[in-house]
Amino acid sequence: MKLKRKTLGFILGVLATLAVVLGLSLAFGRDYPSRQTARRSFTLDHNFTDVRKILVRNDAAKQIVTMGGGSEYIDQEWSAVGAELDAVQLLADWRLELHGTLHVRTKDEYIGEHVIGLLQDVEITPDFLHSATHLNEPAERLKEYDMKTHFDRDPETGNTKVSLELTQVILTDAPWFAHGIADRRVKDSAERTLANQEAAIRKLVADNIDDVPLFPLR
Repeated sequence: MKLKRKTLGFILGVLATLAVVLGLSLAFGRDYPSRQTARRSFTLDHNFTDVRKILVRNDAAKQIVTMGGGSEYIDQEWSAVGAELDAVQLLADWRLELHGTLHVRTKDEYIGEHVIGLLQDVEITPDFLHSATHLNEPAERLKEYDMKTHFDRDPETGNTKVSLELTQVILTDAPWFAHGIADRRVKDSAERTLANQEAAIRKLVADNIDDVPLFPLR
């Protein structure tokens, strides 16, 4: 009988300890930074030169961030190195570098509505257009944001290869036992963003492919 009482007491003690740990985790462990990366690649069956001209003419470098639907464009300040957007050099080795600060209003369900600053670097050559965007300062929930968008000429076909990558760290409201759920939701959100970007890029090109200027030639 004494053994049974000791066993019962031990079990009750374990349950009480677990209850305390669970209570503390619920009370103090809800802020969980979920870091997730999504990638997406596809090909546009259009010559890269035509696609590059469409992107430049439509100032798509600043639109790429908002193409995912999770933010709203406010303004941007650019500085250019190498040439002006409307007067790209016709030399075989021309290179245009753009550096800017993009301000957008976030609309993500986890992040809420905040105006954030994004540092954007764009490099354009006859054979590629690469954009890299980084969060300037952490927001209340958005702690890191890194997006890479690469448009490259396929050396075999001359068409356009596109690769998208988004890494973000979002501070979620999730206790320890729900971290997996939070990770999946943040990952799903990033993947939806890239899917929306692909759809927007395809539409932008399709809407303008019949009106590509003949000059500059490259």
